[in-house]
Amino acid sequence: MTPEVKGLHHFTAIAGKPTENAKFYVNVLGMRMVKKTVNHDAPDVYHLFYGDGEGTPGSSITFFPGMTDREGKAGAGMVTELGLSISEGSIDYWKERLETEEIDFNEETWHEEETLVFNDPDGLKIRLVQRNDKFKSWDGSEVPEKHQIRGMSHITLSVNEKDDITPLIEELGMKSQEDGFYRMEDGSGVKVEETSSRGVMGTGSVHHVAFKAGEEEDVEKMREKLKSLGLRPSPAISRKYFTSTYARTSVGILFEFSSMGPGYTADESVEELGTSFVLPENLQGRREEILESLPEFKEEEIK
Repeated sequence: MTPEVKGLHHFTAIAGKPTENAKFYVNVLGMRMVKKTVNHDAPDVYHLFYGDGEGTPGSSITFFPGMTDREGKAGAGMVTELGLSISEGSIDYWKERLETEEIDFNEETWHEEETLVFNDPDGLKIRLVQRNDKFKSWDGSEVPEKHQIRGMSHITLSVNEKDDITPLIEELGMKSQEDGFYRMEDGSGVKVEETSSRGVMGTGSVHHVAFKAGEEEDVEKMREKLKSLGLRPSPAISRKYFTSTYARTSVGILFEFSSMGPGYTADESVEELGTSFVLPENLQGRREEILESLPEFKEEEIK
């Protein structure tokens, strides 16, 4: 069977200060911090993971705070919007919450649905979309269970010409819906938009987006498919919580294809997720050195 992506797996962006990043996603959006570690390839940079109550694949959004001081600018060759799903009927709750938290937002009709659009502290564009996705609620959230963020609904790819990317995403199994929107097996989607604006990578920019490849053996099958499509995928790399291969697309956007497990409970129980600073085995011997090199993170300000 030809390997196809099953949906969005996770999403990684570049943030500014770790404290402000965590305060927004935990205190304001009510998501759970499910993992606190470092960028395995650059261990002087935090890697913070947020998601639903268990960090279910498809709910996980992650950040590299302090990776650069340069301010990013959205444009062609970038992921320029993160869609997060909320349950149907939760729009009014989120309007009130964002107003209370003094977050500027716009109400927009998007694909005939009422949505809310706003930016995170570093300028990353977020859209709340009403979709009753399955998720694992988090008892520690200040957001009531029925209104909690359920996961990623979609991402938007900005390109100079749609035809520069659509053949690839169709080959990956994404099904065309309407107006440049593509759906995957789990219901999550990819929106393709054209722009003449040139993007600049920096804070508020998306580093890469990961898709569900299936089980671990499917990652290798995906590598072979990517090669057949003319891409140059990386070797399959264990990230402890999943195994991934990476490929830079012709438009410059970095795609990752990840396995579904073993998940974030590989080194913490569900109850303990995100409560301790964890490192992969190859970095354990440098723990103190790494902690001293990381930027200030005022965890006491995270609710």
